Amino acid sequence: MAKTKQSYKQKSPEKVKEEINRLTEGMEESISQHFHSPKQMKEYLDFMGKFHRYSSRNTALIDSQFPGAEAVGSYAFWKDKGFSVNKGEKSLKVLVPNRLGQQFQDEEGEWKPLKYATKTEKQQVKDGQLDKRDGRLVYSTGSVFDVSQTTATQKDLPQIFPNKWIDGEVENYSQLRQGMEAIAEKNNIQIVEPYEELGAAKGVSYTGRGEVALNPRNSERQDTKTLLHELTHAKLHTKGNMSDYTKPEKEFQAEMTAYTVASYFNIDTSDYSLDYLHHWTKDHEFKDHESLLQKVQSTAKEFITTIEEFMGQEKEGEKDMSGKEPKHEMEEEKQEKEILPSEKLREMYRNQVGKVEKDSGPFIKEEKVEEDYSLQGFKDAYKKELMNFIEPTVGKELDKEENNDRQERLNQMRAFQETHSKEEVYQIKKESLQELKELPLTERGEQRLSQIENKLDREFHEEKESTTSEMKNGKGRNETFQQKDKQKEKVEVER
Repeated sequence: MAKTKQSYKQKSPEKVKEEINRLTEGMEESISQHFHSPKQMKEYLDFMGKFHRYSSRNTALIDSQFPGAEAVGSYAFWKDKGFSVNKGEKSLKVLVPNRLGQQFQDEEGEWKPLKYATKTEKQQVKDGQLDKRDGRLVYSTGSVFDVSQTTATQKDLPQIFPNKWIDGEVENYSQLRQGMEAIAEKNNIQIVEPYEELGAAKGVSYTGRGEVALNPRNSERQDTKTLLHELTHAKLHTKGNMSDYTKPEKEFQAEMTAYTVASYFNIDTSDYSLDYLHHWTKDHEFKDHESLLQKVQSTAKEFITTIEEFMGQEKEGEKDMSGKEPKHEMEEEKQEKEILPSEKLREMYRNQVGKVEKDSGPFIKEEKVEEDYSLQGFKDAYKKELMNFIEPTVGKELDKEENNDRQERLNQMRAFQETHSKEEVYQIKKESLQELKELPLTERGEQRLSQIENKLDREFHEEKESTTSEMKNGKGRNETFQQKDKQKEKVEVER
């Protein structure tokens, strides 16, 4: 069922300030009083007692594949508990120890499986005349999944479960999301897809790149809260000043801002935020608590104002449309359907990403077909990622139709980029952008596409200039790219 778009009543600046002060002060009091009862702790321990205990080696192995994994079990384990693994999730590999059967040493000194011993040899082993030993320990691989990869919901988990996800949809989510994108644009922050598997982390902010990313497993409510959290990190904790704050101080500011803004728009994240803040503030004293809180309040005010301005513009647009004559309105609606994302756009998009199959004639050499397919495959994957951002309604719908494994697509794109030069990748991306410009995009989609192209051009030329300069200074190409790669390091990961 389609959601009804609610009109939004903007508050006065005085009311906004008053509301922000009330929320931040109330939350601080709640944090100081927050604790876990014995009953809650027992519930958590009972829940965790159902899982196998893994060795330190397996624990490290699981975390390397899915950071923050807390409760893992096999496919059969989750099925037995009444849950299923979500479609498209990749299993986490663990080492499964297997002890081979006992062995004995025959009269010639050779070790053999005890089960192959003769009746006489078995008696000699029993009498102690022949030595025996336990079989070797060998390992095979097993597959497990974290609870966040299953259909288990927030209510299925203990109240104090770490890394608990927020479930649920958000009223006027589309408007709120576009308002948050306006915050990103205003602060020169790019919302991108994650560069790696985020595991149980809900989002990430990347150092020096002005980029934030969200976990594709997030619900609308989680996405809203987490995007506000990561936008705060990207705005306040930049590469230039991040060393001025401790980790708890940064997390305090990001979560308090996210909670305040979300609450202002009637999105309750108190359960999640209380646990998160309690974890980062317990046993920690802030040097300048007042200054930290002032930053929270000013950032929250800026975010709220930007979102409200966007919602106000949307409302004005609705008001203008409502004043038109019904006949004209119907005609314009008809025209809009012809030019905005629709079956026409979907069909054109499908034709674009399937172009290689149509262009491959029967007389092309086999080697050439393979080369073109790898290039076209990257272009198609890149365009799918772009479409998910510039026209999310169309892009995500088509992804669902095609049952695409997005993480696998990202891995293949990274592998392609690692085996091709920066210039080649840049040219392919430019071609992809030009092809997408041929589609009947919305005005917002065109703006986003232009923003991506400008960023691509800027980063490519900056890197080229930087490389030339470094080569002249004798530092070499490898050092330059190592420094660029370091800029992808995570600033803050929200668990």
